[in-house]
Amino acid sequence: MVNKMKKMNNKGFAISTVIYGLSILSIMLIAILMSIMSTNRSNNKQLSRAVEEELNNFSKTATTFSPNVDENNNPKPQEYIIPEDGWYRIELWGAKSGAGANGAYTSGIIRLNRGETLYFYVGKYLTVANSIEHRGRETDVRITSGGYLEKKSYETRIMVAGGGGSDPNALGGTLYGYTEKMRALGGYIDVSGQNKDYNLIENNTKTNNTLIGYLSNYNSSILNKTVLPPSGIEGGGDGYFPGANHFIGGTSFISGYAGCNAIIKNELQNNPKYVYYQSLDGTSYSDISKEYYFIDGMMFPGVNSSDGRAKIEKISTLTAYPRLNTKLNNVRYIKDCITKTNEEAKDQPFKIEVIKDGNNIVNSIVPTSEENNGKICRTIDLGTPTSVDEIAVWHKDGVDYKNHTIEVSDNGISYQYIKGLGINTELSETETVNGIHISAYQFDQTTTLNEAGNYYILPVLSENKVLSANSTEEDDVNPIKIENINGYKRQKWSIELIKNPNISTSGGEYKIVELSRNKALAIYQDENIDKNRITATTPFNNISRNEPQIWRITPVGNGTYTITTQVPVFDSNTQSGNIFPQTNKDAGDYYNNIIIGKQNINTQRFKLILVN
Repeated sequence: MVNKMKKMNNKGFAISTVIYGLSILSIMLIAILMSIMSTNRSNNKQLSRAVEEELNNFSKTATTFSPNVDENNNPKPQEYIIPEDGWYRIELWGAKSGAGANGAYTSGIIRLNRGETLYFYVGKYLTVANSIEHRGRETDVRITSGGYLEKKSYETRIMVAGGGGSDPNALGGTLYGYTEKMRALGGYIDVSGQNKDYNLIENNTKTNNTLIGYLSNYNSSILNKTVLPPSGIEGGGDGYFPGANHFIGGTSFISGYAGCNAIIKNELQNNPKYVYYQSLDGTSYSDISKEYYFIDGMMFPGVNSSDGRAKIEKISTLTAYPRLNTKLNNVRYIKDCITKTNEEAKDQPFKIEVIKDGNNIVNSIVPTSEENNGKICRTIDLGTPTSVDEIAVWHKDGVDYKNHTIEVSDNGISYQYIKGLGINTELSETETVNGIHISAYQFDQTTTLNEAGNYYILPVLSENKVLSANSTEEDDVNPIKIENINGYKRQKWSIELIKNPNISTSGGEYKIVELSRNKALAIYQDENIDKNRITATTPFNNISRNEPQIWRITPVGNGTYTITTQVPVFDSNTQSGNIFPQTNKDAGDYYNNIIIGKQNINTQRFKLILVN
């Protein structure tokens, strides 16, 4: 009996062992399966996130980039894959220097194809003890990835916004690296509201015969020398060409923009268009694979007071970008004239560049002048009628020329103004080191505004500031200002003719609405406050004629406009006033406020830049 029980126990133990073993094995298999499933779920989540990120990347119409730097504060590449064929606007802001010199701004429109890759390098604002490291880093966009200072990468930059130098006044520049002797204010009204300083030079005189020595003079310091990487020398600002010392900001660059010189294979090309050479071994290059150039470029010095930024935005899928200024179609002759009374400019060389498809088909310095009905004129013959993208001219920096005109013709007999004679004002905008640029992709600014759209509104008194709406409801108690261009919606204004049948108009009247909160520009009248204060606190009134929200935009004829309120101002019952920035140096907190006045039409004018 005992033996039988032992056999049963042994058999039971064996069976139990098998059962327990199978159970443990099952548990292990379940654990392994769960682990595999968990891993798969994790992988699936990662794959899902990757797909989602890729889909988001390809679906975005606008993408912004902030600084991403290494341990040496050098920007690292940030990749952007083009989601679809079309036209893209790229905007860059160079970084402010540790000493307080603002970085520059650049923008332009470029045709890109689906699947192409761009690399954004965004500068960072840095404060350290070393004066060289006080310089502001540039912000740029490249065709090839690599180290910030790596030759095969930095030679493929197609747009650059220069950083500030390690002197507080060494602003990130445009075609020049701005110095301590320059400022980005084209002029100012004195306390009486009557006079204007036309110079870009900080001195007390109304004329200055030379800027040579004060400027980095864009390329002149490095012509026939080794092209330097974008690292500041002795504290100069980073840029396409770095400032040579801490008093000079970095220069900016836009491929295809008149006045720029591209670097190709370590050489200056005397041409603005960048041509892509694929690097093979770091020293040699293949044949041309693609040309990259922008249309409708813009440059502004010294606008960014913090870290660099970058933005790319899809704006059109059209095959050809619309040419709004048809006067630049079929151009053969270009005539530039200034009034003979500008004695300091009579014998000055005149420079002109004509851009087509990113190339300067004309790049001439004309030392002689011809007199035509009391004017100093130069005429350029392109040889054959050509549809050009941009015409740019340079005379003498810092001068607001009297009756400056630019005309074009296809036959040398009948001419059309693309920059005409002003009405009731002799002056045009102050000519800066950037020159005067006329783009085929901006509307003809010698005529009545008829292109409804979104605009930057730039006062002629400033080279780098635009009309800017308040950013918050709390700011609504303050007047509208002009501020450094930052690209946000509150600096973009929708302008369109009033055509609502509920509003009786006499023609030529406009509503001006800021895009951030869709509030209409209006004159704020209160006998107890400022009768000439400008605000944007309420939407446009489409039901009845609300005169404080209605404006007359009148072409002066020379590329600038007056913006006039329909409301009588001051003590007049018959006349209205023009808006302009109150830029009195002694006006304290009111500096740069927008106000209404009638003192001096030469200062009460604006340029309108269509942005989309």
